[in-house]
Order: sequence, then structure tokens, then C-alpha cells
Amino acid sequence: MGVGEAISKGFAVSKKSIGLVTLLFIFGAIFNLLNIFLGPQGPVAPGDTPPPPSPALMVVSGIFVLLTIYFQGGSMAYVRDSVKTGSAALPNFLAGAGKYYVKLLLLGLIIAALVGGTILVAALVAGLLGAVSAIIAVPVTILIAALGVYFVVLLFLAPYAVIVDEMPIRASIRLSMKLVKRNILTLLAISLLMVVIGFGIGLALGALLAGVSLALKQPMLTQVVFAILSSLVNAFLGVLVTASFMNFYLSLNDRNNA
Repeated sequence: MGVGEAISKGFAVSKKSIGLVTLLFIFGAIFNLLNIFLGPQGPVAPGDTPPPPSPALMVVSGIFVLLTIYFQGGSMAYVRDSVKTGSAALPNFLAGAGKYYVKLLLLGLIIAALVGGTILVAALVAGLLGAVSAIIAVPVTILIAALGVYFVVLLFLAPYAVIVDEMPIRASIRLSMKLVKRNILTLLAISLLMVVIGFGIGLALGALLAGVSLALKQPMLTQVVFAILSSLVNAFLGVLVTASFMNFYLSLNDRNNA
């Protein structure tokens, strides 16, 4: 499957998945609104240190991260069934959200450990080599960071292997690494187009927000409007991204099984 076909089919699935988009919109809007009302109130003066997040906001953020994994599993299962059968409903979401939660959580922890380990090693190497020569420290640190990013990219399709092929974590990682290596240019092209689409929508949303801000002239109300609009946009884009890569992954499966 080519880049254009994957994204085109992703749009088709997204337009049919109004229920899923609505569910993700409500979830995102609730968190964004809580972030506004629990976060620091009022602008921070230039030069001042922003206040630390409140304990309530930290708790909400932690819950949000855990729930995000739940919603990811449900969304991917919903989209998988929609792509395979042409339709899906809320029970598909609920079944997938519960069934794949632990695996996706463990995958997330593995990726977080990989990112954290890369940052730690890069910092240590930069500190050790920096004392000797900055000329050596900079390229070596960049190389370590690039390798960390590369290994994270290799795990990109692991959640799809878990959801589509019911694979255990270790097998899903192995398959993801193999498939990403074989199709990295196509995956990067799809990702780049998604970024371009998101950037374009972001520009339009920013222009709309500027008009709303001038009309309302109330910072808090403007933030609320932006939180709601951005939640709607992010919900649709989230389904679009999942559907596009799901179509691509399933096409790889079909080709490999042929």
C-alpha cells in the first residue's frame, strides 16, 4: 500500500468513526479544561519562574496518562474492526481497551525506559567528554541521541502487532523492528504528511483563535474555547493517524500472508 492510499483510507475510516471521535473529544476536552482550571492562573511576568504544578494537577496528569493507554487500546481495536469489517461500535472499543491495556502499558514503559536511558547516557557522555573536548562531545552526544531515536522508531508498529496479531510483547517488538526496517521510507512519508496535515489545521485553528480572542477579550474564556476546539481537532487527527497506519499495517499482513 502506498502513502496516498493509506492516508485516503484513513480519512474514509475517520469519517465513519464519529462515535469514536466524539468519545476521544470528550476525554481530551475534560483533561484540557481541568488543566486550565487547576493550572496557574494569570500570566507569568517576564523573568519570573513559573509556579510548579499543583498536586491536584499532577494527580490529574498521572490519571490522564494511564487513561490515555486505555483509550489507545480501545481506539486501535475499534479502527482495526472498522477497517476489517467496514463497521465498528462502542463494544469494540470497550473490549479492546480492556483486553490490550497491560500489553500497551508495558510497551509504553519499555519505550519510556529506552528514551530515559538514552537521555541519561547522552548526558553522562557529554559530561565526561565535555571536560576533555567539546569538539568530540557534541558529535558523540548527537550520535547517541540519534541511535536512541532510531530504536524508538523501530518499535513504532509494535502496538499494531499486539492489536492486530494478538502477539505477546517480545514477539511484537521483533516483528515491528523487521517491518519498520523494510518499510521505513513509507512510514516516514506517512508520518511527514500527517505532520503537514496537523500543521495546516493548527494554523487554521490559530487564526480562528486569534479572531475569537479579539472578539471575547477574556483570556480565560478564550482558553476554554481553544481547549474545546483543539480537543475536537486532536480527536479527529488521532483517529486519522491510527486509521492510516492501521490500513498500512494490515496491507503488510495481507502481502506477507499471500
